[in-house]
Amino acid sequence: MRRRLAMSRQEAATLLGVPADGDPATVRHAWRLWARIAHPDTGGDPRHFARLEEARRVMLVPVPTVVEVVPRAPLAAVIRRPARPLGLAFAVVVAVALVLLPAALPDPQEMLRLAVAALPGSIAAAGAALWVSRQLLHPTADRGHRILTLLACWLPIVVAQLVVAAVLSVGLITVLPILALPLVAVVAAMDPGSGLWQPSARSRR
Repeated sequence: MRRRLAMSRQEAATLLGVPADGDPATVRHAWRLWARIAHPDTGGDPRHFARLEEARRVMLVPVPTVVEVVPRAPLAAVIRRPARPLGLAFAVVVAVALVLLPAALPDPQEMLRLAVAALPGSIAAAGAALWVSRQLLHPTADRGHRILTLLACWLPIVVAQLVVAAVLSVGLITVLPILALPLVAVVAAMDPGSGLWQPSARSRR
């Protein structure tokens, strides 16, 4: 005797009279209506009632979510020529030049010099790097591309700041973590939870 194959979701939905993507509340409501009519205690066919029970079990099994992985485009494919190269260059120069502020102060205390050098310079470096990265990237670039490009733009600006500070004998290297704080804030705003190295994913049922 051949064993009958398991009931499909579409067959179960047809038997209960609900959509194939019906939610549990709809399935349970339909089951209660059928139970009043088809239950053996009310004169229903036991085999038909058993199939209704099986259909209810099939429809109450959660539909698995299929994750469609979209391959990440190469970074070179989303790089573009900036529309305002002179403006970008000016922003970078201003960010680097801000480390000259301590030298302009009338004999400030060392900690004040470092604070003045670190805070405006670090904010300007992060802002300039963000602007440059946005000008370089095509709108189709994902968050991973944006974060990587932002880091690549920020690093040379900070290195230039440190070089200028060293020439001026300003110990900016001692407050290097402060220089990174605005960058961390910008990266956090970009939602790095998508991952730098993982491709983006879309879920579908």
